Amino acid sequence: MSKKTGAQILVECLALHAVERVSSVAGESYLAVLDVLLDHQEISVITCRHEGGAAFMAESWGKLTGKPGICFVTRGPGACNASIGVHTAMQDSTPMILFMGQVRREERGREAFQEIDVREVFGGLAKWATEIDDPRRIPEIVSRAFKTALSGRPGPVVIGLPEDMLTESAEARIEKPFAPVQAAISAGAITEIRSLLQKAQRPLIIAGGSGWTDASCDNLMSFAKTCHIPVAASFRRHDIFSHKNACYAGELGTGTNPRLTEKVKESDLLLVIGARLNEIATQGYTLIDAPYPRQTLIHIHAGEAELGRVYVPALALQADVNGAAEALAGGVRVDGRHWAPWRDELRQIYQDWTAIDAAKLHRWNGADMTAIYAFLRNALPEDAIVTTDAGNFSGWAQRYLSYGRPGRLLAPTSGAMGYAVPSAVGASIAAPDKVVLGICGDGGFMMTGQELATALHHNAKPIIMLCNNNMYGTIRMHQERHYPGRVSATALTNPDFVAFGKSFGGALALRVESADDFPAAWKRGLAADGPVLLEIRMDPRQISTAAKP
Repeated sequence: MSKKTGAQILVECLALHAVERVSSVAGESYLAVLDVLLDHQEISVITCRHEGGAAFMAESWGKLTGKPGICFVTRGPGACNASIGVHTAMQDSTPMILFMGQVRREERGREAFQEIDVREVFGGLAKWATEIDDPRRIPEIVSRAFKTALSGRPGPVVIGLPEDMLTESAEARIEKPFAPVQAAISAGAITEIRSLLQKAQRPLIIAGGSGWTDASCDNLMSFAKTCHIPVAASFRRHDIFSHKNACYAGELGTGTNPRLTEKVKESDLLLVIGARLNEIATQGYTLIDAPYPRQTLIHIHAGEAELGRVYVPALALQADVNGAAEALAGGVRVDGRHWAPWRDELRQIYQDWTAIDAAKLHRWNGADMTAIYAFLRNALPEDAIVTTDAGNFSGWAQRYLSYGRPGRLLAPTSGAMGYAVPSAVGASIAAPDKVVLGICGDGGFMMTGQELATALHHNAKPIIMLCNNNMYGTIRMHQERHYPGRVSATALTNPDFVAFGKSFGGALALRVESADDFPAAWKRGLAADGPVLLEIRMDPRQISTAAKP
């Protein structure tokens, strides 16, 4: 066994775990890793312009592929900038590993230049935060990092890499990648689910969480269709269940259809698969009584800590969503024909909520967002990838677009602004044959819009739809509600976004003043050979999908 540097051992471990790409902002603390990556052309290094963008990009790869997204940043400021991506990965249950350069081992504890305590800073943000002191332990710790990121409830891991450790030589065995292990649903549990379902009159499935494969989504649809059970998606998990399926009833997120929330209260059995029953999914913990629900609650989740965290289930099962969907499709056969009217009622509620009557659209001093989405819902390909920021503008994408595999929705349940642009760039890099639409507001765009340069640098072609109303719209909405007439700290002064987009060179930037102009702009965007920025000039009064002039 020959000696290798810590950096060589680390990169070989990444290659062994089939890592295809890493996002990064270069730093002197891990130059040794960047040097070794030159010798591993099977791993692409994506050079980003800000660590927050790099971390968001890695998080989006975790969502898209189900494998940990990998990000490298430098110590101190770099790691702190990247922390927003770690927080998003934790809240969104996304597998991700952040490697951060660190001061030399002999300098630790002296508050050396850019030193931070990895375990202290990230201990509450990540599933696991650690530092590698000995290059011989790199294979062990990397294997555990992949295990931790993927096992149970997926999430982020942060690993500190002392600069001198990366250049120290050592012997280390690098043999095989970690294979994730998940709990499975037993035959006895299937019998219990069947028994509880047979007693129900108004059952409802709530599907959410991460890690769903196309096959498991198909299994869930097969189970729901066979048993005639309506399905609601949890916040920003629309793509789990095809919106064209007769069982789909809508989403439990922000701006949820109020008629759907009433039906959740009327249900007598909730089969929750993969979703966390958190504040958003339960509409502020109002849809389900805590700790003992009115409804019979069956909760299936990969993370043991989520089972009974707020609500005591009638049946709690620890299992990953893929195994659960397969077991339900293959093992639960319930004659649910008597539920069909209940299912059809919820389906009609969804169709009413998402219907757009062109004759009833309001007149706005700007491009009507509803009219734009009436066009987009038909123009987007079935396999398009949509990414969104946090903000009221995302309400149109949540309410009116149709999702379902192979199409995807990548959006932060953490409510992080600045997510849409880097995640769209990352998705376009990972899936260059797909149409990728990133939707953001003017506030969020100014946080990470510089990643358009990353798109150009790596030949990515996302279409960024920038909804410009010159304010932090969501906060303004809450401000007007709670402090009417007292506007403060929410108005924005923006640059000329079209000029900004064009300044990168190679990017197509267009301004849309009216919804009538959008189809032509969209057509030009699809034909462009590079990233596209479409600025949508909104009427500030069109603050949500329910707004009226």
